[in-house]
Amino acid sequence: MARQEKPVLLVDFESTPDGEIPQGFTKQGNCEVTSKEAHSGKKCLQMNPAERGPRRIVMKGDLIKGLGPSHWGRLYLKVKIPTPVPTVPVGKNFAVIHSTIVEGAGTSPLHGDPIWVRLADTCTGPDGNLQWLYNVWVTSRPEFATVSPYKYKFNGKWMLVEWFVDSTTQSYQLYIDGKEIPEVHINNGAGHFEGTEIPPLFDSLAFGWNNYQSAGAGFTAWIDDIAIGHERIGDKYLTKS
Repeated sequence: MARQEKPVLLVDFESTPDGEIPQGFTKQGNCEVTSKEAHSGKKCLQMNPAERGPRRIVMKGDLIKGLGPSHWGRLYLKVKIPTPVPTVPVGKNFAVIHSTIVEGAGTSPLHGDPIWVRLADTCTGPDGNLQWLYNVWVTSRPEFATVSPYKYKFNGKWMLVEWFVDSTTQSYQLYIDGKEIPEVHINNGAGHFEGTEIPPLFDSLAFGWNNYQSAGAGFTAWIDDIAIGHERIGDKYLTKS
């Protein structure tokens, strides 16, 4: 049996002092390492509540670009419940809070403009149910997405979030606790960029929380055990408590 290749990036937060973020990352918004929660080991990253906007850590540079056209990613996520829900405007029957957990920045292979690819992305509806989606945001033209039904929920427990992305085949997959979210599975095919626009490499990856609509008092969430590599990582390479 072939030995699994070690992940390119492993972040368990154990060596980072409380109140700070790991070396090699920059911070956007109110997030910090804490020893009050952890999936494995004794520490994790806490995203503190805010009405809207990013609370996350970002890595850019040669390590991220060196991943090349495809990678597997994994992190553990815990979201405080009950979660905020959107306020439905008068005259409407639905509204959402769109929240991104993992985002990659790159250049569109179709239009050559900057894009932001949401690799782990959710929308929360008025009843607290959520959808998972593959979403691409662009400043100069409409964003687009492939979405699941609103049939999922955060349960206040640690969940395993895994994604796979491949520019050469314009394909994407998302798994939650080992089970694929089939509605967002994409395999567009080599050279077919419309509706996917997966870049040949990412300039940066961001991990944490970013919600775009008002969430009132805001979401509180935690992430731990980030891992990125060229093979599926699953629940391997966890820190012993």
